[in-house]
Amino acid sequence: MNERLTNKKEYLVKNIPKLIEKFDYRKGPDLYFYKKVIAEIGKNPLKNLFERNNFTELLYATLTSWDMNARAAKMKYFDEFKANILENRDYFLKLSKYKLDKLTEDDFFQSRSVLEKLYNNLYLMRSKGKLVSNSKVMHYILPDLIMPMDRKNTLNFFFGNTTESKEKFLDIVECAYYIAKEIDLREFLNDEWNQSIPKIIDNAIVCECSPRYRRKR
Repeated sequence: MNERLTNKKEYLVKNIPKLIEKFDYRKGPDLYFYKKVIAEIGKNPLKNLFERNNFTELLYATLTSWDMNARAAKMKYFDEFKANILENRDYFLKLSKYKLDKLTEDDFFQSRSVLEKLYNNLYLMRSKGKLVSNSKVMHYILPDLIMPMDRKNTLNFFFGNTTESKEKFLDIVECAYYIAKEIDLREFLNDEWNQSIPKIIDNAIVCECSPRYRRKR
């Protein structure tokens, strides 16, 4: 990692505990659908889920509830969305054995290679941009490996701008991997927004960048 990313990683390792303590996010359809998709992932083999139409419908609904069809963002029609997800099922299945906080260095670089191919092959939006939609869908399907990302919080935090690229996606994945190696985040897991180690890292970044999502004392 370059110096900027190393500094961001060190900041999060030091500050995640107090940021998670302050984190207070909205609780509406976005949390409802998120908990449903995480529950499905937790109780069913991923291969079986891909064979169920209601699973891709749940992914679609969750992505919509996370504002991916609002303002300038426009999702593809469901049939195209579903087809693209299923075209990439083998990549998702290859990655499903990995957990961010359990990766060895060899595991990380093997998973990174598959992630790059998956990123290139996902086309979920009619509007421009791939990083936000791709990372969110990857997180729903691989919640223990990939953190969701956005422009306002994630990209601004790590890079100081909102320009998307595959390279930035992979840099953030790498940074999250080293964070999970240096600090045990399992104590913060809960049944609301802290559903996985990657999501805890994302929540800390949102809390850092968006004061309105900090608990009022």
